Amino acid sequence: MKRFDKVCAVALCVATVMSMAGCAVKPQETSEETSETVETSAVTETSASAVETTAETSETGATEATDMTDNTETAAGVDGTYVRTMDDVTAEMMSCDYWIENGRAGGFDMDKVLLNADQISEFNRVNHAPFEDADGNTLFYADEIGATFDGDILRLLLNSCRDAVPEKPEEYFLNGRPTTAAYWNGLTALDNLAAVPDSIQVRYGYTVKRATLRLFPTDDQVYETAEDRYFDYILFSECMPYMPVRILHESTDGKFLYVVFDSFAAWVNKECIALCHDRAEWNERQERVKASGLTVTAREIRLGDDPYSPATSGQVLPMGTHMELVPSSSAPASAGGRTTFGDYVVKVPTRGADGYAVDEYVLIPCSDDVTVGVLPYTSANLLRQAFKLLGDRYGWGGDLRANDCSGILREIYNCFGILLPRTKQTSVGGDFVDKIDMSSMGGSAKLAVLHDVMPGSYISMPGHMMFYLGTVDGRPYIISAVGTFVQPSPGSEEILKPRSVVLSSLLVRNRALKTWLQNSKFVVTIK
Repeated sequence: MKRFDKVCAVALCVATVMSMAGCAVKPQETSEETSETVETSAVTETSASAVETTAETSETGATEATDMTDNTETAAGVDGTYVRTMDDVTAEMMSCDYWIENGRAGGFDMDKVLLNADQISEFNRVNHAPFEDADGNTLFYADEIGATFDGDILRLLLNSCRDAVPEKPEEYFLNGRPTTAAYWNGLTALDNLAAVPDSIQVRYGYTVKRATLRLFPTDDQVYETAEDRYFDYILFSECMPYMPVRILHESTDGKFLYVVFDSFAAWVNKECIALCHDRAEWNERQERVKASGLTVTAREIRLGDDPYSPATSGQVLPMGTHMELVPSSSAPASAGGRTTFGDYVVKVPTRGADGYAVDEYVLIPCSDDVTVGVLPYTSANLLRQAFKLLGDRYGWGGDLRANDCSGILREIYNCFGILLPRTKQTSVGGDFVDKIDMSSMGGSAKLAVLHDVMPGSYISMPGHMMFYLGTVDGRPYIISAVGTFVQPSPGSEEILKPRSVVLSSLLVRNRALKTWLQNSKFVVTIK
């Protein structure tokens, strides 16, 4: 049994974590292959009536060959002479402004503030993600962990990771060579399971850099083929810089910590964590960021090389990173041998020689794409953030300094202070969530629903999450980080591997030639 089947029930027990998108299930085994049927969808002219025909005929397996949109001309979005787009995506569609104006033309107030700060805080409170066992029973919530933690629950979590050990280790590859049973036995021995006490004293800390989180306490990268470098079997997820964590356990060799984030838990290299002396210090740091924070709203920014601060020099901060912002009235006049003229001064935790947090001042140019506090939560701003990721590399579980389908949603919504779960993002609810179940709808009904959905909402299908842009001539469009698909062109059956953040319509298809529109299950709007 492959890991991506096994871990469905066991990996860290986070909201049945491996059953959904992003770090949940390997993309070419889900969003592009889950369909049991082999229906071929029709792709028709770009008009509302034609797309409705497509939606209906695709359910019966009919295929209609018609011309697709010319997308080679130069337009406001990109120069189609140099930038390729999907078959039914025009060059002008590659502009965020195009979709903002399209939303306005559809009757949406794209600049309306949808939620204020208090409402966003309430959304986050209501939607704290449960940690569940394999049967869906809630074990705990991260924000309800006290000074101690039940050792039996940690043993359950660690044993669930052990269940991901492959039955046929020779089918998995480390450095291009098959692994062995002895290799996996060595990994499980590192989890220090025997040393777990019945009552664990919880420690606290912060991440000091972007890093990948692991199913086992190792930085080894294991793949299902000797050639693959995209889908690391041991990778679980990624962590952003300066995130608060609860620390439950340490590996046998002392090099890794088992930590709990907001909605997931995994192993992380100890060098990525700065410890706090107590919970009071940990809480105080979070409150300082809430009171005066700076948010990265670019795709990413790079901290400058600093000969006085090797801990921060050249660090890359992805979209949605939050830092403590120091008011100019209390900021130092210089930092790192530089005056602070023209810079934001932020204070970030670094890992000291003893492992504990040491604050350092860092200068961020005011010309960088950053925001004091968080962005106003509007539909237009949601689209602007999504377009900053367009064309970026696909990063399975946050690997390759990139992100996957659910990961980019977290990055986008983080810019507004909205904390989505790492997985099962359609599980959100409460007064500020509109959620439509399209599972039993036919194609025309889904098109009608999506026509009235706010741009900036998100759509789910088995194994994939998508950011909704709007509808043009009856055809719904999305941005998503995607591993594989088949173009919507009539007669096209070639399986492409974009492994990028791509703008497409919902008429792209999986390996079974079933459209993503057909596979779409839920659409979620937070407002």
